[in-house]
Amino acid sequence: MTHVRIAATAILAFSVVAITGFPALAAPAKCNAELRKCNSHCNLVYESSRANRTCRNRCKDNFYACKARPS
Repeated sequence: MTHVRIAATAILAFSVVAITGFPALAAPAKCNAELRKCNSHCNLVYESSRANRTCRNRCKDNFYACKARPS
């Protein structure tokens, strides 16, 4: 049981160090929020399936561009 706790603590510590050391690893959370907001906008604004699908594709493009952006 003690080894499991030590391993879990080490993994948690490594994760914190990795995220604070590499800000790009924290970017996907921001990008995910932007994607959800964009998809919600598409659902509210566009009624036709084709327009909604086009809007969602634009959201996906923006999502991938967001992930590729340096933070």
